[in-house]
Amino acid sequence: MRIVLGGFRGLVGAMSMTGARTLASEFGLLTKGTPPERVAEEGVPQILRPVARDMRPATVDLLHLGYGSAGGAAYGMLPRRWRRRWYTGPLFGLVLWVGYLTGIAPLLGLRLERRREVREWAVLAADHVLYGLVVSRLGRPVD
Repeated sequence: MRIVLGGFRGLVGAMSMTGARTLASEFGLLTKGTPPERVAEEGVPQILRPVARDMRPATVDLLHLGYGSAGGAAYGMLPRRWRRRWYTGPLFGLVLWVGYLTGIAPLLGLRLERRREVREWAVLAADHVLYGLVVSRLGRPVD
């Protein structure tokens, strides 16, 4: 049950990230695109090739929600003593992000994101912390 609940929390966490990124983009704080957009456009564009152009943003969002849900399920598999500590969720969110930067992005041949400004790095770090808070604290800790 904790894995299913973790998956649900991961879905809600990814939705929260999407909302935070939308606001950040609208305020001009995030201008270089998001990691899910970069993966879809540069890393695995063949996935989007059969998708109608006007449906691609929604498809990218759905892929991100699936990834977030899988991450939440993985969080649910962590030992209970870890999940009980408030900081493990935000730390988990940051670990997922670092995993993307150091593992997934290079594997997919994505260009390093060094061109981002500090504020963009801060926005991306903050939305991963938000994700982790939702995954770990939504309702009560995953038991």
